Amino acid sequence: MRNQMDVEIMRNFIEGLDAAAVLDEAGAYTYVSPGWEAYTGIPAEEAVGRKVWELVPDTHAIEVYRTKKPVFAKVVKSQGVPAFTSYFPYLAENGSLKGVFLYIMFQGMDLAHDLTRQINNLSSTLEFYKQELSRERGARYGIDNIIGESEAVKVLKEQIYQASRSNSTVLIEGETGSGKELIAHAIHALSARGTARLVRVNCSAIPADLLESEFFGYAPGAFTGAAKKGKMGRFELANGGSIFLDEVNLLTPTMQPKFLRVLQEQEIDPVGSEKSIPIDVRIIAATNVPLETLVECGQFRRDLYYRLNVICIRAPALRERMEDLPLLAEHLLQRLNRQLGMVIQGISPEVLELLGQYQWPGNVRELQNAMESAMNQCDGRTLRRKDFWQLEQRIRRSRRKQVPGQGEYRLRPAKEMFEREFIREALSLAGGNRARAAKQLGISRTVLYEKMEKYQLK
Repeated sequence: MRNQMDVEIMRNFIEGLDAAAVLDEAGAYTYVSPGWEAYTGIPAEEAVGRKVWELVPDTHAIEVYRTKKPVFAKVVKSQGVPAFTSYFPYLAENGSLKGVFLYIMFQGMDLAHDLTRQINNLSSTLEFYKQELSRERGARYGIDNIIGESEAVKVLKEQIYQASRSNSTVLIEGETGSGKELIAHAIHALSARGTARLVRVNCSAIPADLLESEFFGYAPGAFTGAAKKGKMGRFELANGGSIFLDEVNLLTPTMQPKFLRVLQEQEIDPVGSEKSIPIDVRIIAATNVPLETLVECGQFRRDLYYRLNVICIRAPALRERMEDLPLLAEHLLQRLNRQLGMVIQGISPEVLELLGQYQWPGNVRELQNAMESAMNQCDGRTLRRKDFWQLEQRIRRSRRKQVPGQGEYRLRPAKEMFEREFIREALSLAGGNRARAAKQLGISRTVLYEKMEKYQLK
């Protein structure tokens, strides 16, 4: 049966709208509904044949004639009353514009405010569920979790913002406990993938014989003991989102070329499967040993290093931003109060002075450990120096290692102590770049590596 409708019924439907009108190919009215007459105050006999922009100067019909595309819910005022108006073009088979149908959805600010409230409620609900989804599957931390106001932290945050605007691979270098995972979470949370999954993997925590199946998954019956339905790998789990590879420097030599293929081809090969699976994953990798050093030593593939090192961010060590110690200590105090169920209210100035006397080789993680230990020793509402007796012992031990004891003021140990600190300072100024530090020191990289090994400098 042919699809059809009585003309009179169609007219009744149109006239049942708040207001409606039809324009010809030149923009002149050919029909106006009674509602349109009431809204504009213009009788039909005066409107028909006249151009729409002559009678309604702020009409959006002009945009439809220019683009040949519909325009939705634009505010138009007539007689001081705002209304939401939509416009729909009628196109001939050859693509030419033959006319425009427009209708007013509703009139008056009360209805407009009601729609606005509904949209705001929907937006709030959507934002709530996006945040819940992010907490469940995405980043646990944001850029606000990176505490500090030092120049090093300001530079770091600017690098995070820049990295978040891209989909390129990120390599985060920094000492253990310096906050590399915080940086990875912040980049993901700020990126366009922020509501998608962030899969976190510690490369050192997976046994070598399980690395391939854990990262790439496996097909049903791929090996003895395999799940009947197969298993999805970490890369496939992260599809559409990001994957954080912590301690990527510990990837085995057999896995490095497989990772290189993932980066180059954007696809994975599950164990036991004959089909490759395309993936869309952003890789954020972290290492506590500069990969350039491992490349020079032949322990890491140079081509994989170049693929990972597209955007490089260095997490500053705590000793490089000691001015952030008071802020960090206060932040950790509040966080540990919540975790431990304590109500310690402050930190004495003598404690802050003590914290500044230590170099913190374990960085923020070691500071947190010292704070938690002291809070468990505290018998009042304020942390005192006596609560940090373990830290004081640590400081004394470190000083004994650095300063020759009685009867040991010989030239060689004094020279070695000076050389060790001189090299450490050069590495710090070079931002951890071994080649740059060697050039500043006037020695070859080979000699620098030997001295770093001798003095146990990482």
